[in-house]
Amino acid sequence: MVDVLAVRDEYRLQNWAQIIRERQESGLTNKEFCAQRGISEKKYYYWLRKVREAATEAAEPQLVRLDENSSAGNGRRIEIRYREAELKLPEDVDLKAVMYTIMPLKIMIIFVQIMKQK
Repeated sequence: MVDVLAVRDEYRLQNWAQIIRERQESGLTNKEFCAQRGISEKKYYYWLRKVREAATEAAEPQLVRLDENSSAGNGRRIEIRYREAELKLPEDVDLKAVMYTIMPLKIMIIFVQIMKQK
């Protein structure tokens, strides 16, 4: 059930990040944009705060304990590449933990894109 809630929350954050980006690109005031979309200003500002908080939390560095007994020594790895970034993980890595690490990074990227458009 927790996974379903995390996916739901991630979807909502992405959706609202897109709405916020559209508002900024529209050239309209928040009030005008919300009226056109049928969104209450209170709800818009609530989600603006949530998107900003998620981006801020994602930007905070965290230490992660590495397990010395992982399969890293056998050479089998999962590799994730995106543009110039590369992530190499042991084959037996906890993919759920990786997902929870990558999701906030994605939100942070969206937030940075929003802020660049200002």
